[in-house]
Amino acid sequence: MKKNTILKSIIAGAVLLAVVSCKKNHGDVANPVNPNETELITTVKLIVYPVSDPAAETVFAFIDADGAGGNAPSIDTIRLSPSTEYHVQVLVLDETKNPVDTTSKEIEEERNVHQFFYTKSGSYDLTTSYLDFDDHNVPLGLNIKLTTGAAFTVKTNQLKVVLKHQPGLKPTSGLGDSSLGETDIEVDFPILVQ
Repeated sequence: MKKNTILKSIIAGAVLLAVVSCKKNHGDVANPVNPNETELITTVKLIVYPVSDPAAETVFAFIDADGAGGNAPSIDTIRLSPSTEYHVQVLVLDETKNPVDTTSKEIEEERNVHQFFYTKSGSYDLTTSYLDFDDHNVPLGLNIKLTTGAAFTVKTNQLKVVLKHQPGLKPTSGLGDSSLGETDIEVDFPILVQ
């Protein structure tokens, strides 16, 4: 009887060891791995083309190769034509990884906790419309439409692009709330409409 109990204990221990060794590392109770951990973003590309001519694609980029802090980023000036509708696709990358990490895919997968916000600074005619949404029909913003108005020559106008990370905070209706959550990236793109 005693041998049988010892044998059962050995088998139970071996099974427990096998199960534990096959588990992925999800952290421990004191330090769990955060499934919504903020990613390093080194590059934001706005892939822009006129609705009337998709072949006329232009890319405007923010590149901060060493991440926040360190060296200053390079930021392209967005150049658009007046009275024109444009489609814009946002591509977010971490170029410190090899291969390059396309963070946009993760943002799309986690659309219920992310949202891009677009605001203009300066006095010019530009409207933005969301073309993609999360599971609650709240905007995501990886794809938008820009509609320009009259041309302008002011060189201090900007288009601010902000990505918010809002786990447990993103509204489940409406247009979203830019005051909620962490800012994953914020870029002020200079803009000219000529």
